[in-house]
Amino acid sequence: MFSSLYERYLKGRPKRWLLILIFIIFSFWLNSWYSSHKQKEAWKEEKDRSPKVTDNGQHIEFPSDSPALAKFETVKVGIGNASFSVLAPARVIASINTSVNSGEKIILFDSGETTQIYAEYKRGRAVTSKSLKDLNRVRDMYANQAATGREVAEAESNFAIAKSESAEAESKLRTIGFNPKELDSVTGSSLWLICDVPESQLSEVQKGEEVRIQFSSFPGKIFLGEAEAVGEVVDPILRTVKVRVTIKNPKDKILPGMYARVDFGDPRTSVIVLPNNSIVTVDEKSYVFIQEEPGIFIRRQVVLGTSGEDRTIINGGLQTGDNVIINGAFLLKGLSFGF
Repeated sequence: MFSSLYERYLKGRPKRWLLILIFIIFSFWLNSWYSSHKQKEAWKEEKDRSPKVTDNGQHIEFPSDSPALAKFETVKVGIGNASFSVLAPARVIASINTSVNSGEKIILFDSGETTQIYAEYKRGRAVTSKSLKDLNRVRDMYANQAATGREVAEAESNFAIAKSESAEAESKLRTIGFNPKELDSVTGSSLWLICDVPESQLSEVQKGEEVRIQFSSFPGKIFLGEAEAVGEVVDPILRTVKVRVTIKNPKDKILPGMYARVDFGDPRTSVIVLPNNSIVTVDEKSYVFIQEEPGIFIRRQVVLGTSGEDRTIINGGLQTGDNVIINGAFLLKGLSFGF
């Protein structure tokens, strides 16, 4: 009897294991289908909530319930006044004084090399003046048959050489920021500083404008000077232009070679000014994003003016009342240009 029951048990066992296996497989499939279904629903929901970018990236629209909308902040465009600082490093290159006793002009340069070039210039001018007098004298003698044509040609050659050497020395002085003719005409006590102004900011520097100067040797003290001359050559490596600033009759002991920082103040009236973080640049063109309605943004190309550390004047592309994005512009940039 026991043998018969055992045999019947063995015959039914495979059927139960098969049912269990089928149940397990079905459970896995059902779980997989459910997960896939939920993932597709999530993808669809996410797609429905993604911003729509149209018109070649110029129009961006977010769903009203998009969490990204909380990241955006706008400012309404208006007309106002602004003041920008154009800061340039500077160095005192010459101290010019007139001796009380002799009336002779004393010039101290910031380097021995400049002193040598200026001495060459002065010597060249003296030699040129003497050569011209000699030439005029020989020509007069030749007219009265007291000199030969060879002597005239020699005098002309000497004058041309002296004039060329004097012009070379003057060119060297101009290259480092000196106009020797202006240096000769200085009266009283003066300090000359040379600033290196970036090429991009040169339009903000006006000849004759008053500037504010801070010396490393006099922290916290402001000196007033005048931008007397703007260079005519751009440094090919640094892309800067030399600007000469003069301080008249300084009372403090400011010495050649001292370092300073010159502030070419740039007050503007009736301008549009935006924070720099509202402006994006792509392919050397500048853009801002305008919020037309909540969740709808338009890309707008703008023309930039003077830029400061944190603000920039907008010369074109915006109108009073436009709502410009000031926080979140880089997110819109990525959507607009497909970055």
